[in-house]
Amino acid sequence: MEASTNPRSWGAWMVVLCAWLAPGLATANPPEAEDPSGLFRHRIERAGTLYESLEYEKALNWLTQAKQVASTTDEQVEVALYRGLVLADLGRRKQALEEFRTGLTLRPLAKLPVAAAPKVERDFESVRKQVQLKQGTESAKAAPVEAPPPVVEEPKAVAPAPVEKQADATPEPKPLPIHESKPGLRSRLGAAGSSLGKNVGSALGSALDTVMGPKDKPATPPPEQPEPAAAAKDEP
Repeated sequence: MEASTNPRSWGAWMVVLCAWLAPGLATANPPEAEDPSGLFRHRIERAGTLYESLEYEKALNWLTQAKQVASTTDEQVEVALYRGLVLADLGRRKQALEEFRTGLTLRPLAKLPVAAAPKVERDFESVRKQVQLKQGTESAKAAPVEAPPPVVEEPKAVAPAPVEKQADATPEPKPLPIHESKPGLRSRLGAAGSSLGKNVGSALGSALDTVMGPKDKPATPPPEQPEPAAAAKDEP
């Protein structure tokens, strides 16, 4: 009895007890307490179990805790979509649409983690289209406008300069016109007719003079001849 009431013996017993319980206390903490990813997965699984049991409020509480330790993009997307499902089943449609929008903004092609009612599926797909349309418009505005490539004009073919012909010693004869105009032909025919008429008239006049000359013209007197008597007087 005296040994049991001694403080020193009590201290020795406590040290032995702590040393004996230390391995058990070390293993009492769950491994996910040291691993954030494991902790997130543990809370998501607990929320899923409660969601299947239709305990939506408790599932939402576990999802809120999982959101606090979500570190990667995939974890953030998963917890946002899960929260959207729970909020939709609780009748809080506006908040559910916001959670869907948050998850789809991070992953536009993401899918719901579990099957949902047709109405919730329609809301989810409607939010997906809105997000994709918004992201497409923003990316189109942010895309730099590429300047059109400069147009390179092909060099035009230069025709060779014509080679000048050396002047020949004799000029080339000019080609005679094949057809003449009516005024030129008429003037030439008139000139030819007038000259022909003159020639014919002259020939006819000469012929008439030859034939009718002795009758119409007076006879020219013969030249006077010197008297022979006068010539004899002058001789010695």
